Amino acid sequence: MEKMEANKEVILEGIERNGKFYRRAYKYLAAAKLIKDDIAWKVEEALEIGQVNVAIYNLISDIFENAWISPTTGKDRHLFGSAYTPTGWHEYTDTLLEDLNKTYYITGEIGTGKSKLLEKVYNEAIIRGIDVEVYHTPLVPEKIETVIIKELNIGLTTSKLATMFNAEEINLDQYIDQGKLEVYKEDIEEDKKIFLDLVAIASKEFAKAKKNHDGIEESYVPNMDFEAIEEVRKEIISRMLSYEK
Repeated sequence: MEKMEANKEVILEGIERNGKFYRRAYKYLAAAKLIKDDIAWKVEEALEIGQVNVAIYNLISDIFENAWISPTTGKDRHLFGSAYTPTGWHEYTDTLLEDLNKTYYITGEIGTGKSKLLEKVYNEAIIRGIDVEVYHTPLVPEKIETVIIKELNIGLTTSKLATMFNAEEINLDQYIDQGKLEVYKEDIEEDKKIFLDLVAIASKEFAKAKKNHDGIEESYVPNMDFEAIEEVRKEIISRMLSYEK
């Protein structure tokens, strides 16, 4: 404990510094989201919504062709399959898709409605009494990246990792009026570059926070009583198992 007291100021300064790194990272990610939104409204302006709706209807009809509507609704479990980390972008969509019989790769420009398509599919599953796993995008959590319907052995995702599994591609870009979008072409390319730059800066800040955190741990580890921690762990597990009985 005396050693911890001696390192008190170093630890407190490190914790405060970490907070600053994270705040800066999240500010840049927030800015990246705004840039993404800027691309989205431009594309939405040129999107043939009616044709997209027809494509979604046909997809839902195909997926649930042999699934009847149940008197009980299905359950939805919400998770993340990817993240921005101190070492850059990481995702594990491939592990979600590897055992499925069929995968749909939903692709298209930002603003073409990929997330809305996935939302309509998973809501249809719920209505039919089928459980689903819904994986959200880390930058904009309300948007969906992947939907897994285990009961039907089907997955739908916007991840490029879907191409590893001979996925059926549904490209929503075909419903963009390229003539209407042409006026924004240079703006969109500029936005995409800015977006990547902002995300890169955020990742650097996460990396700084990780390095700083490791430094803080160096002050903690020599003073930790790991045997006592192990006893606490065993006690917690024992209590949890007793609840099952």
